[in-house]
Amino acid sequence: MTRLTLLSLCLLCLATPALAQDASASASAPDATAAPPISSADAFKMFVDACTDASGGDPTSYDRLNNGGWTPNETDETGPYNAVYSGYRDVDGLGEVDLWGSVQSFPTQRLGYCRVDFSDANNILDFSAMNGLKGLSGTLQPGAAGNVYGVWETPDKKLLVIGDRSDGAVELEFNLILGDKPTP
Repeated sequence: MTRLTLLSLCLLCLATPALAQDASASASAPDATAAPPISSADAFKMFVDACTDASGGDPTSYDRLNNGGWTPNETDETGPYNAVYSGYRDVDGLGEVDLWGSVQSFPTQRLGYCRVDFSDANNILDFSAMNGLKGLSGTLQPGAAGNVYGVWETPDKKLLVIGDRSDGAVELEFNLILGDKPTP
């Protein structure tokens, strides 16, 4: 054997343990540049603010949402009695959060509705952080495996919220009783 061949074999043997390493071991290492997950208080404040804005009846609210970090989805024409905002944004620790809000106009009343959907597979959010936001108070019922169910309302009963985390999927629904339809 020549020295060159022997040297090549030695180098190959030295590299073999590195080549044999499982690629998933390096993939599972935490990203040192990743931001920490959002706090429960900040997350629920973001959702309450965005939903009350999207479904509060202010025609300039969609611009505020777009300028506040939400990316609008394409929406179909919904007619003269239903205004819809649909968007999403990435949130540290939760990933993509989807929001869908509407203002429905009836002959004498208006109703706002908003829904927020996202994954919280690691159960990082504490749903009790919803209490106190915009005057909301309510109750929670914990379930198995990190599941939780809650309902909240404001003292004037014009903002009603129901939410749950079930098998890591979170759904929050906001109903706003907007009152009398403005006269043209």
